[in-house]
Amino acid sequence: MTRLSEIIRFYVVVGILASVSFALAGRLVVLHGDLLSKKLDQPNYGFKRDMQGLRGAIYPSNRGSAPFARSVPVWVYHVDPASVTLKQHTRREVAETVAEALQMPFDDVMKAYSRVDSRYVYLTMSSDTEANKVLSNPKKVSGLRAEEIQIRRYPQGRRLSHVLGFVSKDPTNSVGSAGIEMRYERYLRGIPGKIEGEVDARRVELYDRRLVSTDPRPGCDVYLTIDQNLQYEVETALAKGVAKSRAQAGWAIVLQVKTGAVLAMASLPDYEPETYNRSSSSAKKNLAVCEIYEPGSVMKTITACAALDCGIASPSTTYSSSRNDTRYYRLPTDSHGMDPVMTVGEALVHSCNVVYGKIGVDVGPKRLWSYMDAFGLGRKTGIDLPGEEYGILPRWEKWDKVKWSRAPIGQGVAVTGIQIAAAYAAIANDGELLRPYVVEKVVSKDEGVLYQHVRDVRGHPIKASTARNVREMMLGVAKKGGTARRAAVQGYSVAGKTGTAQMKEGRGYSSVNFNASFVGIVPASRPELVILVTLQKPFNCRSWKLSQETGIPLYNHQGGVCAAPVFRRIAWTALKYLEVQPDQPDDLPEDMDMAEYERKVMELE
Repeated sequence: MTRLSEIIRFYVVVGILASVSFALAGRLVVLHGDLLSKKLDQPNYGFKRDMQGLRGAIYPSNRGSAPFARSVPVWVYHVDPASVTLKQHTRREVAETVAEALQMPFDDVMKAYSRVDSRYVYLTMSSDTEANKVLSNPKKVSGLRAEEIQIRRYPQGRRLSHVLGFVSKDPTNSVGSAGIEMRYERYLRGIPGKIEGEVDARRVELYDRRLVSTDPRPGCDVYLTIDQNLQYEVETALAKGVAKSRAQAGWAIVLQVKTGAVLAMASLPDYEPETYNRSSSSAKKNLAVCEIYEPGSVMKTITACAALDCGIASPSTTYSSSRNDTRYYRLPTDSHGMDPVMTVGEALVHSCNVVYGKIGVDVGPKRLWSYMDAFGLGRKTGIDLPGEEYGILPRWEKWDKVKWSRAPIGQGVAVTGIQIAAAYAAIANDGELLRPYVVEKVVSKDEGVLYQHVRDVRGHPIKASTARNVREMMLGVAKKGGTARRAAVQGYSVAGKTGTAQMKEGRGYSSVNFNASFVGIVPASRPELVILVTLQKPFNCRSWKLSQETGIPLYNHQGGVCAAPVFRRIAWTALKYLEVQPDQPDDLPEDMDMAEYERKVMELE
């Protein structure tokens, strides 16, 4: 038995070993067959890279001036310590070359190169083109990677921020996100280039194996109508006006009468375009084109145009300033006393609500609405800036009887600053309504001028004779006895109008918050400029004691008190800068500078 048991165990073991051997052999045959039938994955040495075309610049109208906005190429450097080759140089020598080229401390660079357990160590960012040429030489530097991006720079900081807009922060696909940057994105953005080829095991490109190489093309340059010197003066004057009146916000526009070109446009609060993400959404809003508000008495000029143009009245037609007139329904009130009887011209100078409420009713809602519509109210002007609002001009059929006398004085309708400026420019331009614009031309570096603005006439809301008569009526506003003597500009005639509009509050109107405006045409005898200034929520100072304590003028909430002086400063600066000859030279003392002029005007205040 013992012998038989040993024989059985022997053959069992042999059988097991044979089975395992056959199984392993079979598996090896299968694996070998798979290896023969399947192709081994090869390492991927191909690479593709898109290169951004340099974004175009935005220039002011001043010839030879530096741009308002430009893009600069920037290289982001990082070290791949594990890929450093030491055939020709030591790690220390490479670090010395890099530190010298990038003007970095040697210890910081050497520390990065010493981290041999890492494949990516951020080093720095640089816009130095010469340094990049040195660092791109593989014979001197290894283990250094450079990624080219571009950064948008705004050399003048906050200047013109609302018009310029800003560019998104994505370094690989930055796009214009507001203002000119957004509106002219298709021109400004460059055409990307492309590289396709192979790299070695260290991911370093093999230049002799490059398959595709398309150079990027730069974007077009945009040239504005904005004069940078005038823009500075307007922003300075507006900032002083907002601070002095303690207003919550403000905006100002300088419009060239004959062309519709915007020479300056400012809005406060403003922001830094390069750090737009740190600013509130309200600060980034261009109030001159995006804010809709009831204009108040500046609308009376449009009502006067309608009355004269359709023959309902003339400048000398008289009206009673009494509200107790049974022919009219619930007339508006006046905040101060008026002469019992006033001409249409006198009522404009003294801004009489009752008289202009009556004139509006006499013109009739249908005709008055048609004139407001013809002047471009309630619709976009077409200015080449994003975010422009329509305003609010309900159809005349929806006006109740109260609105018949309220719309003529600027209540119940809403406008934007650019709409009012364009409408007044039509009055200045003998009845020709032009589209306002901020871009003069777009120039490609390869193809020359791609876009050139062409004078765009939008309509003729009134006859030339009407426009001249209304301008004549407006002359008294900025004179002694008018509502805006602070708007007078020595040596130049001013055809202007004040507006002191209560702001909507719930279902009614606020008793303390106003939009205070002044809009003027200068010189009135041969118009060159329309200037609009609006201050939102100026400090409401109604007591003499409070005025003495704060230094803020009495009735500071009125357009003739807080907005008119800002207009005067802008107008004086603009007219002298543009070398517009005075039309009243006898009123202008020789060699009067701004300081002296300011002192004399303050005496009037």
